[in-house]
Amino acid sequence: MPHPLLGLPPSDIHAGLPEAAARLRAQKSRLGQIALAATLNLDPTFAQRYDEMMLRRILRDYDRHIEQLARALETGEERFVVQYAEQIVPSYRRREIRMNDVVTIVSGLREAAQGALSAADAEVSNRYMAAWVARLRRHARLPGDHKGNKLVRLIWKGAGLGDDTVV
Repeated sequence: MPHPLLGLPPSDIHAGLPEAAARLRAQKSRLGQIALAATLNLDPTFAQRYDEMMLRRILRDYDRHIEQLARALETGEERFVVQYAEQIVPSYRRREIRMNDVVTIVSGLREAAQGALSAADAEVSNRYMAAWVARLRRHARLPGDHKGNKLVRLIWKGAGLGDDTVV
């Protein structure tokens, strides 16, 4: 992994699949629309949870998602999508989008990218996306993404016994 402070060279943009990356970049706007439609097909309740403005923001985000996937494909380094997954978590949390929904967004991108890539390139792309999803799933375990277990919450809070709330 190149690191500029260590004096290592930058990533070689011809080491991976530059033709596949060029195909993704050329079809970026169309792929974003297809990916959003695939996301809505994967989770029918997605459109009910998020309003039209949020769906437009998600569609806008697909441009950056596709660019990061293209960078990973052209260099052959999955760090471009893995580090990007770490970077997007706070912004999606601020928008109150659960990480499981972000995984659905990335899965929609996976389906859209398969239509633009050859079978061999799609296999490599799927491997990068799997690493991306694995990193997002680590964040899905954090509080705020799920309601948790009611019994554990009851025991942990002490069911309100012994404090001033129970009279």
